[in-house]
Amino acid sequence: MSTEISTILVDKVADWLTQSALEGNDLETLVKGFCERLAAAGLPLKRVHLSFSMLHPLYDALGFTWFRGQGLEVEGFRNEGGVPSDRSVTSPYYHLLSNKLDHLRRRFDPSVPSEFPVFDELRLMGVTDYMAFVHPFSGNTTQGMMGSWSTDSAAGFSDSMISALLRIQNHLAIAAKMAVLTKLADNMMTTYLGGDAGRRVLDGQIKRGEGDTIRAALVM
Repeated sequence: MSTEISTILVDKVADWLTQSALEGNDLETLVKGFCERLAAAGLPLKRVHLSFSMLHPLYDALGFTWFRGQGLEVEGFRNEGGVPSDRSVTSPYYHLLSNKLDHLRRRFDPSVPSEFPVFDELRLMGVTDYMAFVHPFSGNTTQGMMGSWSTDSAAGFSDSMISALLRIQNHLAIAAKMAVLTKLADNMMTTYLGGDAGRRVLDGQIKRGEGDTIRAALVM
């Protein structure tokens, strides 16, 4: 397999991210479309994981895991009592945050014990090279995106692949921030106003006196 990556095709993925953000696509649509297009552009990705901190009454973060040929899995995460779980503490992300690092790359050597538990799972998938990252949306590092790229290419990630991933990561962060803010607004409106009223406000019905007359029965 060639280690050269077409910058033209990667730029097309960046263009799609911009258009998708402008259209207001939700996070799941954005992440799935992004991963499928990145793989179609020639990057030998086996697994992509992306996690976004969220302001939501049920979870603290939303995670997306994409597997080549298997689609996308979505999972909500919550720290009970504000204490990180054992799974979180033993993850590469926790290592990145604790040491204030932007990136962590590990080539998998069968003769070397796994540094993190998740590496055992990735080895079974045939992963040969792994790179995790933290990408804050602003100066506040508690709001942003964390993720990882995994490949099963025998040669691992080449420099051109890493360059392409770092470049597209910036475009993904911008599109994801817009999707997260849209999700945040929707969460806030539906939580405090209810589903119907929240959607009306988001659709622009905020003028004084706007509303509908309905027939209803009140039970006290």
